[in-house]
Amino acid sequence: MIDDDSERRRYYPDEENVPLSVAIQEAIRAHEESSVVTDDLDLYDHLDPEAIDTLFRESSDVELSVQFRLPSATVSVWSDGGVDIRVTDPQE
Repeated sequence: MIDDDSERRRYYPDEENVPLSVAIQEAIRAHEESSVVTDDLDLYDHLDPEAIDTLFRESSDVELSVQFRLPSATVSVWSDGGVDIRVTDPQE
């Protein structure tokens, strides 16, 4: 699930044992650990995990992208068969 770049992950809904929202949370934590700025971010304070899981599960056969800004990161999630998760610093 993790590429060499800790800021980017490929998630396969049919093959993963965890919900997409958990994979997003793990990507954010990996990014925060590798960046200068680290704080205790809880994704669930900013996003309904059930909504993001349902959105991508129900749209698995459609290209879909979502981007949201958190205090310490910008998260981009897009689907084209698998789901890509990219976490960057907020100013990028």
